[in-house]
Amino acid sequence: MKRAHRLDQVQPSLTLAITAKAAAMKAEGADIVSFGAGEPDFSTPASVVEAAKRALDEGRTKYTPVAGLPALRAGIAQWYGREFGVEVSSDEVIVGVGGKQVIYNALMSMIDPGDKVLIPAPYWLSYPAMVHLCGGESVFVETQAADEFLVTPEALERALTSSGASALILNSPCNPTGQAYRAAQLTALAEVLRRHEDVVVIWDNIYAHLTYGGFRHTELVSVAPDLRPRIVTTCGFSKSFSMTGWRLGFAIASAERIKAMTTIQSHSTSNATSFAQYGALAALDLKHADLESMRAKFERRRQVMLDGLSQVPGVSYVPPKGAFYVLVDCASYFGGDDVALAKHLLEEGHVATIPGAAFGAPGCLRLSFALDEASIRKGIERIGQVLSRCEQTR
Repeated sequence: MKRAHRLDQVQPSLTLAITAKAAAMKAEGADIVSFGAGEPDFSTPASVVEAAKRALDEGRTKYTPVAGLPALRAGIAQWYGREFGVEVSSDEVIVGVGGKQVIYNALMSMIDPGDKVLIPAPYWLSYPAMVHLCGGESVFVETQAADEFLVTPEALERALTSSGASALILNSPCNPTGQAYRAAQLTALAEVLRRHEDVVVIWDNIYAHLTYGGFRHTELVSVAPDLRPRIVTTCGFSKSFSMTGWRLGFAIASAERIKAMTTIQSHSTSNATSFAQYGALAALDLKHADLESMRAKFERRRQVMLDGLSQVPGVSYVPPKGAFYVLVDCASYFGGDDVALAKHLLEEGHVATIPGAAFGAPGCLRLSFALDEASIRKGIERIGQVLSRCEQTR
């Protein structure tokens, strides 16, 4: 069977074998604690579900415009303006099949073969794969724990100057680190971007409403409105609204960019599922209190995880400001082989974790706190017990 060469550099997920093994062990009756979840464990709010049911009952099951229901595009524009104080028109919005698709559409609309895209590391594992599938080349900008895994203006300047990149992907709060940019840090990055006038920024803010410890999310366009024509903001309903399976994402960009992305989408998926879009309309009307209850539970779980990790020998972490992940430096074990460590934790402790190598963070493990507090305590205790029996190599 012929296989496209473009797949040669798109590697299967490093987590597949561990995930499959964990599932098999669980099926055999093992008590597995999984820290791998990349989705909220809460049910979708009832009003959203009811709105989708109502749409089905009313026969709203036909095609919609490719870029989304006009009412939903207008609703997203209004919601974004309320949340972040940035005025947006409906022709600057596209609705896609999940946040992943709108990022892919954005890259397809701006990347030609051989174009370089800067990606700060650690990074969400799909970014470089999408860049490659679009014919581009990923250029990774290494970040440091001392800088909270955030790219500095100096590092960005060096990378842009040396690479000649035409695009930059910024994720705040970030998967897998949970770190996020403050307004002053974004202002400094914007100064660099002004000196590189042809660089387009994909600003992925999918976790914007999941922040902790008093940290408040800041939008790049709010601190650098002059850069707005070069910014594509991507978001979605999966995380803050607990709607992962609904597969609804959206992007906000110039009307010209949205038209280009719509052209691409028209030849791939066409519109997102019609009745799901009606559910999304209801999500936009949710009260802050409805979403705050979920965020507050995540904040409590975060503290439970950090308290537990502080008792585990030989590991370190930077407390996350957002999302629902902690990136744990475990490089003192197994010679820094995080894949081997993850396998060992699963076999000996019945704890499933995600190797950091998948995110450009070798020697680390990504732990999600999107699970109940009792399971977090039990899982972290098991990790501590297993590591206490392992020799540290540094």
